[in-house]
Amino acid sequence: MKPLQTYTAPGITVTFDPQVCVHSAVCLAALPAVFDVRRRRWVAPEAAAAADVAAAIDRCPSGALKYVMTDAVTTAPTVDAARDSAASEAGARIQASLNGPLLLQGDYELLDEAGAPIPRSGRLALCRCGGTGNQPFCDGSHARVGFKSRREAAG
Repeated sequence: MKPLQTYTAPGITVTFDPQVCVHSAVCLAALPAVFDVRRRRWVAPEAAAAADVAAAIDRCPSGALKYVMTDAVTTAPTVDAARDSAASEAGARIQASLNGPLLLQGDYELLDEAGAPIPRSGRLALCRCGGTGNQPFCDGSHARVGFKSRREAAG
């Protein structure tokens, strides 16, 4: 099991859970100065304003990246944060991604095969292809196994 990673900079502490990352690269595209897998310390939250780092993390589809604002720095809610809040008020929201996982957000309880809770909150990505090594979470195996969404496979 890979350990939770923590990165701290003025105004923000970022955590990364490699167990649930789907390798969508949304963070890499959003802030390449902060998120760069070619560096040994791949998250450098000091490379951008804390509010910008938080906004990029709010777009993480799997919830592998999370943050806590520190030093009384605040941000306005992002569009994704507002969507998460609306999903939470209405319960859980599950959306199938194109050729990828089921994206879950909102207020939910995740249970294992025996009915025991799996502690997770916020967003996460559940495997659709069956190829993950981290059931029930997506680990990006859909790309390796060539999984296609039903709609794309039919078209």
